[in-house]
Amino acid sequence: MKLINLLSQLCRVPAPSGREQRLRLLIKSMLAKTAHSIHEDRSGNLQAWLNPGASPCLMLDAHMDEVGLMVQDIEENGCLRIVPIGGLEARLMPGTRVLLQLADGQDLPGIVGAAPPHVGKSDEPAWDNFLLDIGATNKVEAQTLNAEIGLCGVLDAGQGILGADSFYARNLDNRVGCALLVWLAGQLAGTQLSYSICFNFSTGEEVGLRGATTAAYHINPDLALVLEATVGDTPGLPAARQPSYLGQGPAITIMDRGQIVPLALVHSLEAAAKKAKVQCQRKRPPSGGNDGGAIALSRSGVPTASLSVPCRYIHSPVALLRISDLEATAKLLKQWVLHHRPWPNMEKTI
Repeated sequence: MKLINLLSQLCRVPAPSGREQRLRLLIKSMLAKTAHSIHEDRSGNLQAWLNPGASPCLMLDAHMDEVGLMVQDIEENGCLRIVPIGGLEARLMPGTRVLLQLADGQDLPGIVGAAPPHVGKSDEPAWDNFLLDIGATNKVEAQTLNAEIGLCGVLDAGQGILGADSFYARNLDNRVGCALLVWLAGQLAGTQLSYSICFNFSTGEEVGLRGATTAAYHINPDLALVLEATVGDTPGLPAARQPSYLGQGPAITIMDRGQIVPLALVHSLEAAAKKAKVQCQRKRPPSGGNDGGAIALSRSGVPTASLSVPCRYIHSPVALLRISDLEATAKLLKQWVLHHRPWPNMEKTI
């Protein structure tokens, strides 16, 4: 399967933080014939192993969850009060379509309406001012449609190809990382490894790096690489506010809000890019943060790097990437995992 088709398939599945079950089941089915063992831990992380038990251990991480919203209350008029899950800004909500996840695996659609100019200027966007309209005429009807407090959902504006080299979807953060790990596991099937690889698909990154924190402790890796989507160039913003640029290949983190990446890891990723004959870029510090911040602090510490696909408009109804950047990231990733991973000296003494 082409990488972009794999990404598209993963993007269709809603997985707001804390409700990753559907996506976890899909990824598990994709890895069933590839992984030597598959484990789901108590935090909901999915771990697929190649050559389990061998030492040293490389942890490859991508988070499954996406930003979303939760039903806070049901009004007497049948509309729903909502609150954000993760970094979802109120200014993006008016006029959006929402899919709420029901217990039976179905989705309940709704819209966040905006007051028309005919009735006066709307209030400043704020979560307290929003009501999710699911088409119910009263509270009882809303409950009949299976609306309830705690129901979670995601924004939805569709997905597809734009132009010759762009793909858009709401949840590229971080379906790109998940797609890269599933793809790599397939690429390495049958490869004789002298070390073990744990592909960790983590939960709750958008609400505090929760899954990666517990997973890293359990896996106890010697080295880790996080695969992510990162903020790409936003048209109209000055260069100083652009962490990375679309069309310039994968972005390598130097420093973010969670960690300062060891230079040996940065250089190893750049060397892998050169060997794979793909362009790469250094992500401009210090914006953002991801699972790497939690993994690096696990136990006595884990040397951890982050490799990201630049994406415009993340944490919104639609994000956008260049397909060529995604493919370049895949080539760099495979080259690094097979030939450029710099194992730390575990017996170093002063």
